[in-house]
Amino acid sequence: MHKIIVGTPRSGTSFVTKWYANEYPQCTPMNEKRLFEHFEPDYADWPDLGDVEGIDKETQKRINELPKNYIFKMHSGPDMSKYIWEYVYDKPIILVKRKDLLGQFISYGIGWTTFKWYQYADWKMPLAGLKEGQTFDYKKEWFDNLVWRIEDLKKRENKLNIERTVWFEDLPNFPNNGEIMIRQNPKSNDEKLRLINNKEEFLKWFKDWVGEWKA
Repeated sequence: MHKIIVGTPRSGTSFVTKWYANEYPQCTPMNEKRLFEHFEPDYADWPDLGDVEGIDKETQKRINELPKNYIFKMHSGPDMSKYIWEYVYDKPIILVKRKDLLGQFISYGIGWTTFKWYQYADWKMPLAGLKEGQTFDYKKEWFDNLVWRIEDLKKRENKLNIERTVWFEDLPNFPNNGEIMIRQNPKSNDEKLRLINNKEEFLKWFKDWVGEWKA
């Protein structure tokens, strides 16, 4: 038995993967401390980013070493090996998406600013990791990176064997089945936009892209 969760950053993939890990304890969670990103090469124990051959070899090794029952998540990303996509195309997957794209982009910027990507209810720290009154500059490279990931996954959807599509907006309706992440950024988009110093510039990037996206 296996559960593979596929999505993009800040769409709820960590929550969904943890929920399924709780629901199916017979499945071995792969790299839970790294948010189940067992095939994400952006870690020190992987070959350098850009070393396509090295990343391919490490990916194939990890595929071959998967236990019989497992659970992991993966995001679309420019450094992901073609071999993990070929493997995933052949398996039923759980696709996680977010309708509120503006909220997803804001959350991505907060994540890069704080480098805090998840939270449990009993953690004694502020939500989202932002200090009181803290603001940030939204970098174009963050924006472009998330655009790339969302568009790449969209192109791959027709190759995926989708067992279930889970929407971020439906996560509050998931029954409590044990220790689970909580939402880091529960405030409204209007409130969170005030945290962005270059808000107008960011919104122009977003509106220009959404127009192209909808077209």
